[in-house]
Amino acid sequence: MQNNGKAKFVGALRSFIASFKRTMFPEGYVCLGCGKELRSEFRDQSLCPECLEALPFKTGKTCAICGTNIYVGRLCRRCSAFTPEFDRAVAPFNYNGLARKFVLDLKIGGKVFLARYMADYMANYIKGLQLKFDLVTAVPSTKKTLRQRGFDHTELIAAEFSELVEMPYRKLLLRTKHKLDQSRLSFTDRFNAVKGNFSAMPETDLSEKTVLLIDDILTSGATASECAAVLKKQGAKRVYVLTFAR
Repeated sequence: MQNNGKAKFVGALRSFIASFKRTMFPEGYVCLGCGKELRSEFRDQSLCPECLEALPFKTGKTCAICGTNIYVGRLCRRCSAFTPEFDRAVAPFNYNGLARKFVLDLKIGGKVFLARYMADYMANYIKGLQLKFDLVTAVPSTKKTLRQRGFDHTELIAAEFSELVEMPYRKLLLRTKHKLDQSRLSFTDRFNAVKGNFSAMPETDLSEKTVLLIDDILTSGATASECAAVLKKQGAKRVYVLTFAR
């Protein structure tokens, strides 16, 4: 009876630990896309077969500068008329479906474990492109956002990414103004709206360095362009931009 009671206790404890792990660290236990429990053969990807199939990977031709989807030529219409300050922007995913869900779950839902998951996709993607860079930095969040969320989601992604690719991460940028809603602004107005929004950290010397700038998504490219301009004023030779989605 005593052994039977002990066995029941151990079984209950194991069940509790498994449940705790699924709740606190869902990677490998439940699908990050739909929440279904994963079969063992899919736990490495943390996605069920249906959600893996639904990932909106970027395929086909993209602009050689900003990375937006194009059908003909080398550059998109906007980059042909106006060249941003960064040298190239790339992303593994289109910003829709599961990619959009992961971004929002991280920065709005507070699921900070997703930073590592997203960084892993970004690291594998950048390795395939064979882009060379000297250090990694991130587009900083506003002080208001940090107070509300308690963390900087782009810094989390960048720190995880730098560890995965074994390249140094440095905080190089400061946000000097509050972020304004740009959703209703024209393309040109978005670039004007972010001017002066960022500054370099004190005593930042990037002479002849190639910097990889990390953000969650790229839309107009205005924020990334302004950040790149600041980094180049500090001596950066090139600035590449890597986002989870575009």
